[in-house]
Amino acid sequence: MDSSEAFLIKQARLDSNNCIAKKDVDGVSKYWLDDFVQIAGDGSHTIGKSEIAADWKYMFSKSSPLFERIPETIVVSKSGDLAWENGKWNYKNAPYHGNYAAMWRKVKGKWLTQSELYVSLN
Repeated sequence: MDSSEAFLIKQARLDSNNCIAKKDVDGVSKYWLDDFVQIAGDGSHTIGKSEIAADWKYMFSKSSPLFERIPETIVVSKSGDLAWENGKWNYKNAPYHGNYAAMWRKVKGKWLTQSELYVSLN
């Protein structure tokens, strides 16, 4: 694993969490590829950065989810352009939590998420 690349991904994840805390959808979505795929904790899924961003804007307008992802493992591919992240997710203000995994792709020197999978375990 390239620890410097894993560090960059972890920093992006922490920044994304901070953007969620501020309800900053643009800040969160700057880490998503245009064809980003998100599978929610209940198994529902959405494809496309613009559609997912619209969902998040709606979610933030209706409530204040204090949602965070806590990375446990980040593995960068030998080629250096793909990475695997997994960890725990939770709502600080609701009883929802579980595990997640993310696929990252390095595009023009920047790490972006290709997909995220959440599994609710409560």
